[in-house]
Amino acid sequence: MSVDIRKATYVPTIFLRGSELVAVAELDDASKDALTPVFCLKPWATAKALSRSMDKIEEVYPNRQFFLDIDPFYDKEAKRPAQHDYYELIEDESSQSWIDFFDEYPNAFPCLQVNRADISAIQNQIDGFTQREKVFLARLDHEHGRGFSEVIQTVCNVGHSNFGFVLDAGWSRDLLSRTNWVDGLVKQIVDLRGDDIPIIVTGSSFPASFTGYSLGEEVDVAERTLFTQLQGANNRARLVYGDWASSRSPSEGGGGAVIPPRIDLATERSWEIFRSDDEAPEFSDLAQEVMDSPNYPSDLAIWATYMIGATALDDPNGITTLRRATAVRINMHLYRQLNFGRFEPAPDTDDDYLE
Repeated sequence: MSVDIRKATYVPTIFLRGSELVAVAELDDASKDALTPVFCLKPWATAKALSRSMDKIEEVYPNRQFFLDIDPFYDKEAKRPAQHDYYELIEDESSQSWIDFFDEYPNAFPCLQVNRADISAIQNQIDGFTQREKVFLARLDHEHGRGFSEVIQTVCNVGHSNFGFVLDAGWSRDLLSRTNWVDGLVKQIVDLRGDDIPIIVTGSSFPASFTGYSLGEEVDVAERTLFTQLQGANNRARLVYGDWASSRSPSEGGGGAVIPPRIDLATERSWEIFRSDDEAPEFSDLAQEVMDSPNYPSDLAIWATYMIGATALDDPNGITTLRRATAVRINMHLYRQLNFGRFEPAPDTDDDYLE
């Protein structure tokens, strides 16, 4: 059984961080079934084995197929066995270790390693995954990649169509400034393969700092605007929407100062930021502000809205930390983007919420 990328409508990039994994875990089963996520592999926390990272994916996204890439931001010193295994995996000049890795994980489908690999290693991956009948993605990364045109030419020379591209514009608060970069790559792919190949457009514009935002201020999801512009300029392209699930790279933000409580309300085209620098608000106060927003989906019964409602009531099982608030935002963002343009409340489920 193989993942059908041609049916994908939303492809979020999920970094292996606690808040993101909780957000995925707390989606209802129907939403999990409809997602086509790309998980980014790195050693898990203090685990000794790299396999623990794969175990975490299976825990939050059980018995489902997904794409797997390497986390391009991970650069910690190799001290634990898991870290040594990780670097051996990605520094293999032939990329054969990456090919063989997937033999152990039938639900995982590969993203070609192109940032560190030369063309011969990329071709070796294409041949290896083709022989294994593995659908693959070629992820072209604005922040870390190189030789994009040559990579596209090599991949498009494949004699089948069991693959797709991910064009990752990276993180920027001015994401639209990278429109021309994405557009040029889309046009090259279409020139070579027409509308035969799915092209996932992804990136992140989620703010790195919230100083100066007024309570309830809206921030545009520039990823959506970028995608809409590309659709208008590329009628022949088989474009698929993707984003970083309202996260940003680990290198952005996160200063040493005490961070005030904040809850973000995800809508289809914006994030509404609820944080006040004038006072030291409690999460319960902010949750009530969120629920009073005209954008709040009061009829939406998902984990995120349950958590916001519980927080407004000062329930200790609600939001009590910024990490939990982040998980709530990502959970709602995933649901809203998955249902973009056809938004309806989630069906009633018997799924248990994680504590």
